This record gives sequence, structure tokens and C-alpha cells, in this order.
Amino acid sequence: MKALDIFFPLILAPATLAQSSGNMPNVMNQLNIETIGKKLKDVIGADIKKNRELLQELLDLHQNETAQIYKYIDESIEKLSKETFLTMSEFKNNTEDNLHNMDNTNEAESSEHQYQG
Repeated sequence: MKALDIFFPLILAPATLAQSSGNMPNVMNQLNIETIGKKLKDVIGADIKKNRELLQELLDLHQNETAQIYKYIDESIEKLSKETFLTMSEFKNNTEDNLHNMDNTNEAESSEHQYQG
């Protein structure tokens, strides 16, 4: 909004300066142009600074959020890996125990068949 307040007088300045150039010295016209330029520079400079600060805040927020997401992913993978390896270990142990029990059962049945036979 500030830029528009300065922009419209800037648009109208050439017409005003052209009308008054015959009555006023050229130095006055130059002073008006410099004054308008300084006002524009101040307003635009402030807007640029504000936009730069907003962009920096967004960048910081993005980096923070990204770090949190990666941390969450790493923790989830670690938890799942531990649970998976624990389950696989239990499954392996149970399988080995069951195979051992089956072998013992088969041996016992074989012995009974040999004894009966």
C-alpha cells in the first residue's frame, strides 16, 4: 500500500513537472524527482527487508520441520528393526526347538516300531 501511495505521485510527476517547467527552475524539478526517488527507495527497501526476513523465517521453519521428520523416521525404523529382529530370533529359536522336538518324537516312534518288530 505504501508503494502505491508513492507510485501515483510518481506517475503524475512528469505532467506536473512539464506544466511547471516554464515557471520553475530545473533544479526544483530535479529536487522533486530526487525526493520521490528517496521515498520510493525507503518504502521498497523496507518491503524488501521485510520479505527477506519472512523468507528466512520460512527457511528456518522448513529446516526445523525437516529435521524433526528425519528424526521421527530414524526412530521409527530403529524401533521396527529391533522388534523385527526380536521376532525373527524368537521364530528361529521356536523353529529349532520344534525341529528338535520332532526329531525326538520321530526317534521315539522309530524305537517303538523297532522294539515291537
